[in-house]
Amino acid sequence: MRIVFPTLHVRRSAQAVSLAAGCLRAALPQEWRERSCLLDFYPQQDSEEMLRKILGLEPQLVAFPLYVWNRSRVCELALLLRRRNPSLLLIAGGPEVYADPEGVLTQGGFDAVIRGEGEEVFRDLIRRFLAGQNGAPIAGLHQAAGAGEEMPEPAPPRLEDLPSPWLSGSVVPTADGGVLWETSRGCPFACTFCFDGRGRRGTRFFPMERLEQELDLFVRHQVSQVWVLDSTFNYPAERGKQLLRLLRRKAPHIHFHLEAKAEFLDRATARLLSQLICSVQIGLQSSCPEVLKQIGRNFDPEKFTRRIHLLASEGVTFGFDLIYGLPGDDYAGFCRSLNFALTLAPNHIDIFPLAVLPGTRLHQDVARFGLRAQAEPPYEILQSDSLSPVELEDCRLLAAATDLFYNTGRAVGFFLALVKATGMDAVGLLQDFTQWLLAGERCSRERLLDTQVWRPEEALRLQEQFLTELFKRRQLLELLPAVLDLLRYHYHYAETLLGPEALPMSSSIRDEIDPWKAPLRIAEGVRLVPFAYEILDLIEMGEVDFEQLMTLFRPVGSVAIFFRRGEQVFCESLEEDFLTLLRGCTGDVCAADIFAGSIAAAEGEEIVRFALAEGFLLPASDSTVS
Repeated sequence: MRIVFPTLHVRRSAQAVSLAAGCLRAALPQEWRERSCLLDFYPQQDSEEMLRKILGLEPQLVAFPLYVWNRSRVCELALLLRRRNPSLLLIAGGPEVYADPEGVLTQGGFDAVIRGEGEEVFRDLIRRFLAGQNGAPIAGLHQAAGAGEEMPEPAPPRLEDLPSPWLSGSVVPTADGGVLWETSRGCPFACTFCFDGRGRRGTRFFPMERLEQELDLFVRHQVSQVWVLDSTFNYPAERGKQLLRLLRRKAPHIHFHLEAKAEFLDRATARLLSQLICSVQIGLQSSCPEVLKQIGRNFDPEKFTRRIHLLASEGVTFGFDLIYGLPGDDYAGFCRSLNFALTLAPNHIDIFPLAVLPGTRLHQDVARFGLRAQAEPPYEILQSDSLSPVELEDCRLLAAATDLFYNTGRAVGFFLALVKATGMDAVGLLQDFTQWLLAGERCSRERLLDTQVWRPEEALRLQEQFLTELFKRRQLLELLPAVLDLLRYHYHYAETLLGPEALPMSSSIRDEIDPWKAPLRIAEGVRLVPFAYEILDLIEMGEVDFEQLMTLFRPVGSVAIFFRRGEQVFCESLEEDFLTLLRGCTGDVCAADIFAGSIAAAEGEEIVRFALAEGFLLPASDSTVS
């Protein structure tokens, strides 16, 4: 039996991994697994291309994972497949099926949908289909009308009995991609807006032996990033520490993305995190205890702050999630939560509108809170008893402007100093930025809300223009050169970190180059950036205070070189002769011409040899040298 598992991802990214399909494939017997195939699709592909690739594999069964972001498109694709090949067996599973099995069956014309964790149900379905018993009832399977008795959701499978999608080869990790990694399933908490618990409180853990083997596999395949899918990796706290020790021992060079609850952070956990290359995302959602109580959460702002300071003191990269539109919340409450979050200087802040997901407790309580939401995916809130459509629009615009200025604009390193210098609070500054963007023809509402289209260089340009006007308006122009210096420093630091390495050149390659006569070019990963101040003075201050900076330093000017080695970015202020060389190496001139009449050949040649050895310069004729 030929089985195809197509996954329509939300976008092309390192996280576009067909894990759900891989889990189903791994659960099949070996002979069936060998006759199955995973396909990756993306929104920009047209349906005809997807159909051609699926049908070209001549499947007998096609199984789709359904999510909020792809339900409509996948159901349309299933109907098209049915028209092209009426004999195909079409199956779907995933969160959308769990919440609305009958609706999915009807919308996509599927033969059956799987509700709940699907590995064992899917295997039983295939086995009975091959035995000619495809109408027999199976727990967790909802079938088209008249195809058999409908069964309740089965008990979750024992995780120790499930084969690994990675170790079985059902999904193959790649060095240029990412890994989605389950170390547990379920959630011990009962947040009413969330789907993770699926009506069951409790967490089941995959065996540590399996996790060790999977980590060994990721290391062998030179994986660079792993997203740990546990909704709370650090609960129970001791199990979280055990996991961190395993990551440190097996894969200290891999970047791990983790989700945590602040309540279970302690000094030991923060210290273990600091020994990894990782980022930690924390679901704050709101800073208002009364609002959080409405969705089944408790919150103590002082305790939360103390635990976040543990992460900050250990140098751990962390971010927050916020939700606007929660029951009982309004625009002013959202602003207070955003202010609270930004005062803790997260490296990143993700802001979402409330999604009233079918199948959640919140969906059952819409009348109680006067919630009105979209009936179709993504189920976003339209209004509530406490939030009018006008206020919802204000939340949406402020969230988009925050994403542009703070996240895309790499503002964490200078944002609080900026707030202090202007005498505004964090939200006041971002509201001012929002109004400035929408005034005149700088940015349309539609462009602002399309957060995926903004590039960091566009954010930098807008920040420079906005801050110049803001500091002029507030009569703070004497601070502006230092402000713009820090703005540009953090932009170029981040771009260098994300860009190619400038690796030292081997001596064997250097020996083949005439450093004085050969045309040279600057390496791709090297940046030369001018500043108004001596930039090293500014960055060595640590916690920046712009007014204090004015009393300590004068704007003497500098040009810095940025380059990356591994995970570390270096920024060094350049001497005049070295700067002259690097600026002059455009690929069509040699050092002898660049330094003609300014310094002795021996001195100039020594500078060139150093630049070549460090990998700052490359031969113009060979673009492959690094």
